[in-house]
Amino acid sequence: MRTPLGWSATALACVLATAASAAPRGELPLATGWRFQLGDAPAAAQGVAFDDSRWEAVSVPHSWNRMGGSAKRRTDYQDVHGAGWYRLHFATPAGAKGRQAWLQFDAASEIADVWLNGAYLGQHKGGFARFRLDTTKALRASGDNVLAVRVDNSSPKTPGSPTRDIIPMSGDFPIYGGLYRPVALILTAPVHIAMTDFGGPGTYATVTRADEAGAEASLLTRLENMSGGAAKVTVEAEAIDPSGKVAATASSTTTLAAGSKGAVQQRLSFDHPALWDGTDAPRLYRLRVTLRDTAGAVIDEVEQPLGLRTVRIDPDKGFFLNGRHVLLRGVSRHQDRPDKGWAISNADIDEDFALIREIGANTVRLAHYQHADRAYADADRDGLAVWAEIPLVDRSAPWDQDETSPGLAANAEQQLRELIHQNFNHPSIVVWSIANEVNLEAAKGRGTSHARPLLERLRAVVHEEDPSRPATLADCCGSIPSEARPGLDTVAGITDVIGYNRYFGWYAKTPEDLTPELNRLHALYPHQPISISEYGAGGALSQHSDDPRGGPIAAFGRPHPEEFENDVLERTWPQIAALPYVWASWVWNLTDFSNEQRNEGDLTDTNDKGLVTFDRKTRKDAFYFYKANWSKVPFIHLVGRRYVDRATPLAEVKAYSNASSARLSLNGRDLGTAPCTGGICRWEAVALQPGDNRFVASASGAADDAMAWRFAGAPDRWHIRSGTLTGGAAQDGTLWASDVHVSGGEGHFRDQPSKSRGGEPGPVHPVAGTTDQTPYESWRSGRFSYAVPVSPGRYRVTLYLFEPDAAVKPGDRLFDVKAQGQTVATGIDVAKESGGAFRALRREIMVKVGDGPLRLDFVPVKGDAILSALAVDRVGS
Repeated sequence: MRTPLGWSATALACVLATAASAAPRGELPLATGWRFQLGDAPAAAQGVAFDDSRWEAVSVPHSWNRMGGSAKRRTDYQDVHGAGWYRLHFATPAGAKGRQAWLQFDAASEIADVWLNGAYLGQHKGGFARFRLDTTKALRASGDNVLAVRVDNSSPKTPGSPTRDIIPMSGDFPIYGGLYRPVALILTAPVHIAMTDFGGPGTYATVTRADEAGAEASLLTRLENMSGGAAKVTVEAEAIDPSGKVAATASSTTTLAAGSKGAVQQRLSFDHPALWDGTDAPRLYRLRVTLRDTAGAVIDEVEQPLGLRTVRIDPDKGFFLNGRHVLLRGVSRHQDRPDKGWAISNADIDEDFALIREIGANTVRLAHYQHADRAYADADRDGLAVWAEIPLVDRSAPWDQDETSPGLAANAEQQLRELIHQNFNHPSIVVWSIANEVNLEAAKGRGTSHARPLLERLRAVVHEEDPSRPATLADCCGSIPSEARPGLDTVAGITDVIGYNRYFGWYAKTPEDLTPELNRLHALYPHQPISISEYGAGGALSQHSDDPRGGPIAAFGRPHPEEFENDVLERTWPQIAALPYVWASWVWNLTDFSNEQRNEGDLTDTNDKGLVTFDRKTRKDAFYFYKANWSKVPFIHLVGRRYVDRATPLAEVKAYSNASSARLSLNGRDLGTAPCTGGICRWEAVALQPGDNRFVASASGAADDAMAWRFAGAPDRWHIRSGTLTGGAAQDGTLWASDVHVSGGEGHFRDQPSKSRGGEPGPVHPVAGTTDQTPYESWRSGRFSYAVPVSPGRYRVTLYLFEPDAAVKPGDRLFDVKAQGQTVATGIDVAKESGGAFRALRREIMVKVGDGPLRLDFVPVKGDAILSALAVDRVGS
């Protein structure tokens, strides 16, 4: 008989028997010794005699998908969707006789069919919640048992897919397949605290009052009698305070008929309680519910967290915890890892919450699905307010129809009840979210959205299951009546509170458009409290900008300079903090995460909006911006350390710190003290020295931080690529800066992908007549000006030009150039002078500069002015 790796059958039976007898309820992990096959297996795989010796040996948690986190598609990339089979041999524990046996799966993605010893136990639909199957009759009295599980993560978009009605229909994240959370055999007495209550613990506490003087909680415990006779039992409840003392008790006796279910309501009263008071004081009680028979013997016992707190969300004043106003500011989290997919460990979850603590957040959005219990437990421990969510994402109907199907509605309701039941007792959870961007596909013109009936049904489920917490949803589009159109309904106003996903400065508009948008929404729905459930920008560690406002961003493409992410967030957070009615906000996202449709920034199959890299090894600069605004631990962080080789002779040096001021030195020379406003400390126009430039920053109470830049250029020598956010290296080694010291006009970058996800840059359309494409990879058009900071002297200015539009003929585009206010070139006709589109043209002008910057004005005469690059070299005094 094969047993879990490293165990003999006898040794395993002894371990299981010991575990089963050590407590009234035995939980026996089934982690090792599994065999796995990707793809479907013959029907015989359900049975005992099937030979699985050629299947892969795996341990559980396990996922068969892997993707993301690298510049090129990883060599072990795996995005197969469909069936996967698992089989396990395990010995019946000696203590199983006379007990109920349950197989517990903490999650299986997305459909799980389960057999034990050839007997079919049942099916579960949904990839994120715990489920249990009664295996009492199928478990052998002794000896070997064979567990077989078929898991299916087929795409719901495939015609005839078994997941057609299982949410989510799609999303900005992949659906990993597998038994990716733990599996266990649970042994209970025939009379026990409910095991069939949507995977929940069976006992549920609702805090009805909590202040420093006293607190009360109502307790509902559901019971099951699976024995052949009536049973009289006593339910004892005790709340154990953070010091380990029993703070409140209750006891009730009831009788359950054979084969019946029942429930007991109790009340716990606390004198001068220790309140769960967020990150300041996350005091946790333990709720222990014990079931005793008539002789007083313990027959079942369950422990759950209990936090004594009150929550109120006001539409004008925001979030209140225990009567105290708290500005909730935090991050969203996805659960995947590059090498593990969703099959992560408790240590992995703890690492994420350590990052959340470090940044100083006090809330986390666990998106877009139910996370592992460890995540909610970590939030309890750390005092983090939690937005908990089900995976109703992008659409509210199957892909082959526009209306919500009965099956999809039932599955959404099931997953919502599972989320609430399984996590009811976590004090960290403050809202239940019923959807995320549920009409996104319709807003993009792909089908229609009639989501309101389903959303209203799910809101009613929240009110039924947990009246103590509000229902919410995250909206992206079509949120208000004026934006609604046939096939795109309005979702705002349905839930008790709401979150808006708004990416101003990234997907549309500018960051400064956020405040007017929120004020407009608040005026339209004055009684619905508003949060910002998502905002953010992508940030690539290897792509950098001299001026993040110098060109357009390719939100669905490349590049995504790290400095652009910094700039968007620096401009967004102060607006959020200044709006008292915004009850919470969550940056998207804590870490980069996988998406097989995205090829963006410097990564493949990855969404790069994280504040931390996918592997959790590198905190991006933006992480420290929020740490400067949220954390109380003194620190200073120099920004731009990954942009080492600098192209400009003058540069801004910036640090993030929660100190009031900071000091900077360059190669041991003091550059003075700068105030730190909004967490940002700036030293403008620092002259870089040829070679290495070592900066050291210091602030009161914080450890010094250092970084080094290299500069290979010369003072008063500038090479600027127009219209783009990133620089580049020429064939002769010259470093070109991104567009900088420019105002007006519009930037363009050549050969970018379409605005749909997954686009790769198309074939480069080379500019003829040059041996180096670096100055011709972008352009600026319109009416625009440069103000390049140079010292007084004579300068040669080289203009790099080409016509990017083949439809433009000679005479269609004419413009003048002014230098220091004087016209130095008239009627430039790039198409005529270069000989056609995509042909290089260079113009040189000589300029004498006195006080002030070198000013160049590009003035349209007919059509737009245009410039691809600009070189400035000092030639004399």
